[in-house]
This record gives sequence, C-alpha cells and structure tokens, in this order.
Amino acid sequence: MRVSRVSGNVGLGVIGMGRHGSRYVKHLLEGVPGCHLAAVSRRDEVSGRAFAERHGVPFFADWRELVTRPEVEAVVAVTPPGLNREICLAAARAGKPMLIEKPLSLTVAEGREMVGAASTAGVALMTAQTLRFTPVLERLRATLPLIGPLEYLCLVMRAERPPHHWLDDPAQAGGGVLLEIGIHLLDLIRYLTGEEAVEAAGEMLQRHTTRVEDLAQVRFRLASGLPCYVEVSRVSGGRVCRAEAVGQAGQLIADVDRSLLTRTVGRTIVAAESVPDRPTVAIVLEAFARSLIAGTPAPVSGEDGLRAVAMAEACYRAAREGRPVPVILTA
Repeated sequence: MRVSRVSGNVGLGVIGMGRHGSRYVKHLLEGVPGCHLAAVSRRDEVSGRAFAERHGVPFFADWRELVTRPEVEAVVAVTPPGLNREICLAAARAGKPMLIEKPLSLTVAEGREMVGAASTAGVALMTAQTLRFTPVLERLRATLPLIGPLEYLCLVMRAERPPHHWLDDPAQAGGGVLLEIGIHLLDLIRYLTGEEAVEAAGEMLQRHTTRVEDLAQVRFRLASGLPCYVEVSRVSGGRVCRAEAVGQAGQLIADVDRSLLTRTVGRTIVAAESVPDRPTVAIVLEAFARSLIAGTPAPVSGEDGLRAVAMAEACYRAAREGRPVPVILTA
C-alpha cells in the first residue's frame, strides 16, 4: 500500500486523555521530533477543556469532530479498545493516518475490517505495541545470535490489580488481562523470533475479577515448532516484566523494569548489561511521525496488531475448549 506523506511537523489529534493517554499528551507537549499536539478530545469534558485552555490546544468534546479538523493530520487513539473500530473507520473516511493503542481491536473480525479500511483509504495504520520499542528488548533481540538456536521463549508480565473499572467489562475491554497487557507479550513473540504462531493452548483464571480473566498462562507453537510460554496477571502488589530466551549455547534474560540484560552459560553470568532506557511512548510517537513524513510503512502495522489479536483470540478459544487450537487470521 502506498501511503501519502504529511507535513514535516505532523499535527496529531489525541483521542483519550486518561491514565495512559495523558502520557502521550505529556510527551507531545514536551516535544517529540517530527510532530506536535494539534488537538485533544476527552470524554470528561470539564477536565479536558480545562487542560486544553491551560496549554492553548483546541479541545473537542466529540472525537468525531476532531478527526475531521484540517489541523489534525493524523489521529492518535488512546481509548478503551471497544472504541478503536469506530475511530479507525472514521479516520480512514477522513483520509487521516492513525496510531491506535493496543489491542488493535476486540476481535479478529473487527481488526480485519480496520486494516481493510485503512488500506482502501490509502492511509497508514500503526498499532502502538510499545513494548517492542523498549531498549532492553531491542538489545535482547540483537543479541540472540550469541546463544545459538532457540529452544524456547518464556515471557512474563505481572501487574497490580486493574486501575479502571472498564477493564472488567467485556464490552469495552474485549477480554481480560491477556488482551489488555498480555497482548504486548504476544506481539513480542513475533518481534523476537520473526515467526508466526500456528497453535495456542492455555488457561484463564479469575482470582479477583468476575467477568474476565486476571491471570492467564498460555503457550504457543510457532511455525518452526518452537515453543513459547506466556504468563500474564493483574493480581500482585508489584510489577514484573521479563523476557527469557533459552538457546543451545546459553540464555538471555531481559529485566524490563530494571533495563538489565543478562547472558548466562551454565551457572556462569558471562555478561550483565545495563541498557539506557527511554520512555516507549515517546519512541513510538517519533517512529510514527518519521514514517508519515518519509511516506514509509508504519514500523508496527495494523496487520501486526491484527496478528497479536488473533493469537489472543486463539488462547481464549483454547481455554474454553480445553485443548490446543490453531491460530486463525480470518474472521
């Protein structure tokens, strides 16, 4: 797909200024190369309008109006994922490129429609799978040849209990912790290995939630036969994010929270590297703007986002049926 270029300083309209959306706005106000904050929209009109007045930014109570504004050259959606489809289709109709927070969609069917709409309109659709931009994980990926052929991957993400009530609402969130934050790890499997998952299995548990899972333990078989194991939860009082790559000639362990990469051979730590960190939201915004200005494909495409959703959908189906199931990209 050919994607039309935009100006050299892309005007971004941000939809959603909650806990995570405020991070996008903060970085844009502080300055991100290649883009600037052109407009904002927030469901809480009083606080949204007050913020916009303080910073001299246009505010729109209705995000649909923001999408059509000429000063908004591209749309950034940081909303509950139940809104992503509608925002994407509206932006495509308006001819606006878009950056949509993960998960791309609630279902494979919705994601396929979104990717198709962007392609038909000739506009870029980038999925904000921010974890793959984490410097220590980029370093792990570059270092993988040092441990020889991979035997398997183990990816873990543990966080505190949900901060938002909508995360326990399937209509808004689509699923539980696997789709909400575990989607990062599913995307990371493809990013680290360059392979597609062909089969999924696992279980979903409800420790403190009533309608969606807050603990998921799943496994994938990749096209080469490589096994990958994922654990994700929102039941603990602290955070852990870790990626372990086990190879025939050693192991790599990336501790994301400490930005530390360790390589071991046998019982010996042969290297421990503290990797300089950067806020991933700022990196993602800069990468999005750079691709728009250059007219090149988005570094994490809508198709990438769709494949992560397909992996999650397969996990839910496997848990319901109690058996491994294929990962299916068609609706």
